[in-house]
Order: sequence, then C-alpha cells, then structure tokens
Amino acid sequence: MLKFMRRHATGWMIKIMFSLIIVVFVLWGVGSSREREKIVAEVGPYKVGVSEYSEAYRKLLERYRILYGDRFDENVLKSLKLKETAMEQIVDKYLFLLKAKELGVGVSDREFAEHVESIAAFRRNGRFDQKVYEEILKREGIDPKRFEKNERQSLTVGKLMMILQDTGFSVNDEQMEKAYMSERGLVKLGYLVFQPADFEKDVAVSEKEVSEAYEKEKSLHRTENLYHLRYITIDGKGKVKDDQAYMELLKSHDIQAYAKANGLDVTDLGVMKESEILKRLERFKPAEWLKGMNKGDVSLPIRVEDKSFIFQVVGAEEGKPLDRQEAFRVIRARMVSERAKVMAKTKAESVVADKSIRFVKDTGFIPRSSTSIPSIGQIPQEHTGLFALSAAKRVYDKPVEIGGKYYVFGFEDEKAPDRSQFEREKQAYRQYYLAKARADFLASLREEMKKETKVKVDLESL
Repeated sequence: MLKFMRRHATGWMIKIMFSLIIVVFVLWGVGSSREREKIVAEVGPYKVGVSEYSEAYRKLLERYRILYGDRFDENVLKSLKLKETAMEQIVDKYLFLLKAKELGVGVSDREFAEHVESIAAFRRNGRFDQKVYEEILKREGIDPKRFEKNERQSLTVGKLMMILQDTGFSVNDEQMEKAYMSERGLVKLGYLVFQPADFEKDVAVSEKEVSEAYEKEKSLHRTENLYHLRYITIDGKGKVKDDQAYMELLKSHDIQAYAKANGLDVTDLGVMKESEILKRLERFKPAEWLKGMNKGDVSLPIRVEDKSFIFQVVGAEEGKPLDRQEAFRVIRARMVSERAKVMAKTKAESVVADKSIRFVKDTGFIPRSSTSIPSIGQIPQEHTGLFALSAAKRVYDKPVEIGGKYYVFGFEDEKAPDRSQFEREKQAYRQYYLAKARADFLASLREEMKKETKVKVDLESL
C-alpha cells in the first residue's frame, strides 16, 4: 500500500482534486502569528497556540450558526461539542502532516503558486494580482509568511488525503452483497422494560436523610417565581426592524407605548408561574432568557420564521420559601425517584448478563437502518448498534435508557431484502460501500497515528 502511495505522490491528476479537498481544511484558519502565546496542544514536534485554536473554533461556530439559523441556541451549541471538535481537527491536521513527511508527500513551488493564483479574491480582470494579494492580507491583519505556511500545509494534507483515498480500494461483490443484505434487511427485536416507578415501593428513605438534605438545600426549596409578561410581534417584512425596536425599548421601558407609536400588536399574557411560561411559550425558548429578568427588562428579539417577538417583564415576584413539611415531601419524592432509577438500571444490567433471557415483547419487523422504534421512541445515537443484532450476537450488551425507562434488547428474527431490490440499488450502494470503506480506513489510520505520535492536549485551560 505504501509503495502505491509513494508512486502516486507526484501524480498530476491529484491537482484536479485540490479544490475539493482544501475546503475540508479551511477551518484551520490562517491567523496572524503571536510571540510567546499560550500552547494548548502538542502533536509530535508541532505546537498549537491558543490563537490557532481560537480561529478554528470561531470558524466552526460561524459555520454552524449559518447551518442551524434560528434554531441555533445554547442547547445546540452544547450538543455540538465544538470545543472538542476544533481541537480534534487541528490534531488531525498535524498527524497527517507527519504522515505526509514520512511518505515523502509534498507540494512543489509550482503547485503552490498555481493554487494561490487561482484564489478568486486575489484576481483582477481574470488574472492574479500581486498588489491585491498583498493589500488583502494587510487589511485582514494576516502575516504573509503565516498565510503561505498554512496554505502549503493545507495543500500537502489535501494531496495526502487524495493518495490515501486512492490506495487501490477494490469492491468485493460478495462482501458488498452480504453487507447490503445485513444493512438493508429487516430485524425483529425482543425487549424487556424496566420502569423506575415499579421499584419505588422497594425504596427506603429515612427521616434523617430527608432532614439532612433539607438543611443543605433549604435555600433552594421555594415556590415558583411569578412573571407578568407582554410581548410585541414584528413582521420581518414591515418597516420596523427588530434590533432597532430592541434598542429603543432598552431606553423607554414601555412596550405598550412603543407598540402604539409604531403600529405593532402587543399581547398581554397576564401573571403566570415560571413552569407555565416554559410550557406555554416553548417555541420562544424562554428557558434561555427568562431566568434573572426583573421588572422592566426586555428580551432580545426572538425570531420565529418571518416574525420577531420581543418580551417585557411587566412585573415579577420571587418565589417564597416552601413550608417545611412541603419541602420534606418534595425531597423525599426526589430521593425515592433517584434510587428507584438506580434499582431499575441495576436490574436491567443483571438481566443483560443472564444468557437465558426470555423476551416478552417484540418490535415487529423494522428496517435495520432505523433510528427509532414505534411505541418506544428515538434510539440514542450511541446505541443504534442494537439494530445490527443477529443470531451471532443475540443480546445487546447494555441497557438503553429511553424516556426515563431502561430497555434490554435482543435478536428475535430477521428478513433479508429481495435480491431484485439489491440489483436495482447495486450501483448506488457500491458508491456508498466504497466511501464507507475509505472512511473506515482513514479513521483506523488516524487512531494508529495517534498511538505512534505523542499528542498532548490541554482543553481545560480553554
């Protein structure tokens, strides 16, 4: 394989694919150099400064803001784990640079010049303009040497990626058909359900435990906060702009007067408990802006489709301390629920370990490509492997938590797709199968390189 890679390392056909590959590495950025900056990662001889990391993170953030649009919020941001993703991409870049050096893969001065001269931003009247090139870098505060170094690295890794993906992968029709039948077939899963509520009767919570918890949490046990809210609706096609309205409301603090003066609709929601607001106004995501708001405060514009909404707190009343007896009841119920959940999970785990499981319910036949199960719900992404269960592996190796319940899944039966279906989809599946094989190979190579190279990452300092 390495001989093949070395043989193709200078192939001119690879240049044709540069533009497709370089996009992958745009996230690395080209930031200006800083002396003595903080080092947040080391990959072999390469050191990663905080500026390089920050640039990669910023570009990822911008990309996902555009991708998610109005749906981009704190919950989405948390689920994307951009901090870790940005660092992984940087580490991967330097791992592949090391591999490129090992295999003798590089970019000639001619290739590099052709690449820079092809960048549209540096061209005038259809030709590369050195003066424009220098002016743009200067305006953006980018050091030319740093820019050229990063671009050359991107080109080098791009060339390596093309070589790695062209290492003579061949498709074995027999293996491909077997994979198709496995992935596109139907499977019937048996399952057992363990509900925490069924274990609550067996939970013991002493008065002493409740009392001790109360003393630690006393300040937290209060009635709900009350809010009196009003909001205005701003049509995205109207003359009033939401950001302008927000700035003016920060000054006037009178949403009714502002609405009247600008011909806007104002809605008075009256006084509501915080939990009621979170439920009734869910589409406006109040959990992100309501907490901590006081009388007179206004929310940032909340954009839903082609309209914007701005809320104002007309009045707010903080919750009062709960009666001691009521607080004890709440604490006891919580402790019982938590312990019952642990018991349900423990029981489910013991059943998984028992090789003689007898399932009392089944899913019926469902596609192996499923991501959810009717009457059960969405399967967590990390557990979609349960759809691959077969006669060779009959029981999924851990309980799956769905909707607060614990499920144990096992294989019951399967149906292979018709061969005629395979013949109809054979060519399309061949492309998918080959792409997946390449992706698996690159992932395996990446892990192998991580084992061979000293990698040190300091995410906690970021």
